[in-house]
Amino acid sequence: MSEEFIREVDEDVKEEKRMKLWKKFLPYIISISLGVILSTSGYVLWDNYSNKVKQQLGDDFTAAVELSNDEDVDAALIALDRIVDKGSDGYVTMAKMKKASLLIDRGELQKGLDIYLDLEKNAVDQSFRDISTILYVMNSLDSKDSDILIEKLKPLEDSQIWKSSALELKAFIYLKNEKRKEALEVFEKIVSMPSKPSSLASRAKNMIDFLGK
Repeated sequence: MSEEFIREVDEDVKEEKRMKLWKKFLPYIISISLGVILSTSGYVLWDNYSNKVKQQLGDDFTAAVELSNDEDVDAALIALDRIVDKGSDGYVTMAKMKKASLLIDRGELQKGLDIYLDLEKNAVDQSFRDISTILYVMNSLDSKDSDILIEKLKPLEDSQIWKSSALELKAFIYLKNEKRKEALEVFEKIVSMPSKPSSLASRAKNMIDFLGK
């Protein structure tokens, strides 16, 4: 049995173990995603609902989301495009984010990522731009260079709002690339943060216990 054959088998085994570990952590990534989406949905409520145009945009956005929930994705995308065409309101940004999510869900990953990249620069508010960065990284974990993704998260590590989410994503990127030591250090940093969501602290503690074994 040649050394090259043994090396190839060993690499295949390592890759299989890495993928099993990565799949084990997917529920944590999903929980981050849900938290970000909920934060985004709540953030748009700053709008003045007495304004008839904004009220209409809100109604249109709700209708588009309902269409997507009913799995009528094509109709939902058309409805979202109509919102985008109406102006630069916060609901337009929300519509673009929802469109990106729908495109990614049906396999058009790059189209969705391109929308997030555009929103990173042009979204109506800095918080939306930061959310777009997080969503871009989250959806690029299996397709983009890890060093580039970590670099994109760096500015958010100084953010009062998004620091915890950025650090958690960074830790999972390290873990995906089998950098357990680096991942452990980031999770420990999260735990030591004076102010953090309780759910995040619990997840980080669980990961520290797991990685410390």
